[in-house]
Parts: sequence; structure tokens; C-alpha cells
Amino acid sequence: MVDKAGFFLETSKELRRLFDKAFVSQNLKAGETLFEQDEHDDRLFVLDKGLLEVSVYSANGRKHALNLLRPESIFGEIAMFDPGPRTARIEAVEDCQLRYIRQAALIAEIAREPHLAAELLSLAGKRMRWMSRQMEEQVFLPPAPRLAAKVLYLAGDDNEIEMSQAQLADYVGVTREVVSKILSEWRREGIVQLSRGRINLCDAAALEKIKNVDPT
Repeated sequence: MVDKAGFFLETSKELRRLFDKAFVSQNLKAGETLFEQDEHDDRLFVLDKGLLEVSVYSANGRKHALNLLRPESIFGEIAMFDPGPRTARIEAVEDCQLRYIRQAALIAEIAREPHLAAELLSLAGKRMRWMSRQMEEQVFLPPAPRLAAKVLYLAGDDNEIEMSQAQLADYVGVTREVVSKILSEWRREGIVQLSRGRINLCDAAALEKIKNVDPT
């Protein structure tokens, strides 16, 4: 699958060299948490193997899943500019291999190679634009277009999502019943195929039309 958020290590040869020479390895088992929302941490990460879920929790404990991070995704760059509480929780969906660098070590590398600062600022800018799009979808789109946008994003080039409807509901910010009703309609229309814990896209173009409907 392709991570359409565009936070891949391959986008920068300079960052790739930095990760290869200066980062510390870390492993996570499926179900383990890398860090919690509001936990203080100053590390910048790259995911080498596995799958990570990014989620946030409201004050009353309601979960909203934001993203799935796939191999070669870079994340945690906010802590490089403003060390402090993490803005989201990250948990391993499957066994993962990661590397990280702490802020002090990164600053030392930037002192030797100042152009790395521009690379990290560009990465942070991409993240902010992506988060802005997610917020717009969450606020302005009705459930069906919102679900269409999230299914297209999560399915990537494989046109397949392996997660339950309850998990998908966490990404869309609606109930499982709403997701189930919409997916059932799409199945009858031949847009998707459904099986236990899996959704296959049959007509991505139809989902694009649903996603782009004018909410007004």
C-alpha cells in the first residue's frame, strides 16, 4: 500500500542518510504502545517494518483513529521543534521494527548539515496540510463522503482494507452501525466486497464521486 500522506523516508536522500547513520533501533510487539497521547517525548522515528496506528482520545475516552503508518513512514517531527506532550497515541498493529533519534542528537546533526532543518520543516508542513484536510473532512463532510474518503485513503494501491467495521468507524468518527449501513449499500451497488475483517474496493471511481459530493 502507498501512504498518501507523503511522509515517506524516500522523499529525502538527506534524511535517509541521517536515519541510516544516527538512529537507535527499537522493536514493538503487536498491541504494544510506542507512546501515549500527552506523554512527553522528544524522538523522531522511522518505521522500518510493520504497521502502526495513530489515534487520539477525547476527554471522555472516545477514540478517533487518524492514520495507519506503514514501512518507511517518518513521524514524531513535532517534538523536534517543540518538545512536549505527544499529540496522539501510537500503537503497533503488528510486530514492528523502528529507529529513532532524540532532539539533542538531531540538533547536533543539523549543526553539521544545516540543510536538514529545511527537510524537517518541509516534513512538518506536509503533516500540517494533511491534518488540515482530515479536519475539514471531519467537520464538513456527511458520513458517506467521509467514509468514502477514508476507505480510499486506507485501501491505497492494494484496494483492500483489513480491519473490522468497528475499527473503521473509529477512523471516520461515526458509529459502527452507520459504517455497516453505508457499506451494505455500497456492496449492493457493487462498489465494495465485504468479508469478515476485510473490505475490497471494486469501484474506486464511484467512491471518488461519493467523496467529492458537495455537502451543500
